[in-house]
This record gives sequence, C-alpha cells and structure tokens, in this order.
Amino acid sequence: MSRQTIWSKRKNQNPEVDLLHFLQSLVRSSLDGLSRNKLAATLSLIALVLTTALALTSDYDERPRYRNLILPEIHKAEQQFFTIMQAAEDEQNELWRLHYFLEGHRRAKVALKIVRAEHPMTPAGRKAQRELARYYELVDEQLAIIRTEMSFYETFDYLGEWQRRNAELMPIREQWLQWVQPSP
Repeated sequence: MSRQTIWSKRKNQNPEVDLLHFLQSLVRSSLDGLSRNKLAATLSLIALVLTTALALTSDYDERPRYRNLILPEIHKAEQQFFTIMQAAEDEQNELWRLHYFLEGHRRAKVALKIVRAEHPMTPAGRKAQRELARYYELVDEQLAIIRTEMSFYETFDYLGEWQRRNAELMPIREQWLQWVQPSP
C-alpha cells in the first residue's frame, strides 16, 4: 500500500472512532493487567479503601496550620482596620476624624477581601471562616449605610452609630475567635 493510500484512509476516518478504539484498548489492557496481577490489584484496592475511610473519618485539627499560615495575614488586616477606627474615635479634629472613618471603611473592604481569599480545609474551619467573612460583609454594609446617613444629616453622630452597630456585629466575629483560640 502506498503512502498516498494510507494517508487518504486516515483522512477519511472519523476521529471519534480512533478515540473509541483507543479507550477500548486501554480498558482491555487494564483488565488484562488486573487479571494477571490479582494479588497486587487486591492489595491496592484494600489500601485505597482504608486510606479513604481514614481520611474521611479522622478529626484533623487544622488550627495550628491556620494560625501559622492564614491568621497572620488576617490579623494584619484586622489590626489595620481596628487601629484606624480607634484613631477616628480618638481624633479631636472633625476633618481628620472623617478621613479616618472613611479610611476605616476602605480597610474593612480590604480585610473582607483577604478573609474571602483564604480557604480552610476542615468543615469547622470553613464554618468559622464564613462567620468572619459574614462579619466583614455586614461591617461593610453598615459603614455604607452610615456614610449614606452622613450625607443626609450634617450633625449625624457617625462614630456613635458605628460603635452601636459594631457592638451588635461582634458576636459573629467572636464565633470565629472561639474556633481560632487554642483548646486547653
């Protein structure tokens, strides 16, 4: 058979048929290998089942890993947020107080972004992380509402309102803190 004939046959063949033949030969080869190596296949299956069972039922405590890898970044963002909000409360000059308050809103958004970027592995860790994200989502929302009210009322006590609303939101953050804190 000439090269021209072989090439024209390949050209006319359906690529799905080639894939089908390939998959069939792969399955046949795997089954043949299993039938020749029954002991190795059985031991591998037992190891897979046991490993899967142990992985799904073990109580892995990821908090030490979380504290070393994830918490420093979250802690830094939180410290920046709480520090600037405290600076707003302590400031005597109204213009600087307003500046610090607006900067605090921006830093709350940054903290939310960082919290959302981190993904703990265990269900308890994911739940705690969701609570922290929920806290910062609500902080962002409350600060936006306060800023809107500030635009309507010149004498609005925005820091007092922030303190009241943050006191309502703190129990959400406390749930995350309880998970992060070391167990005695």
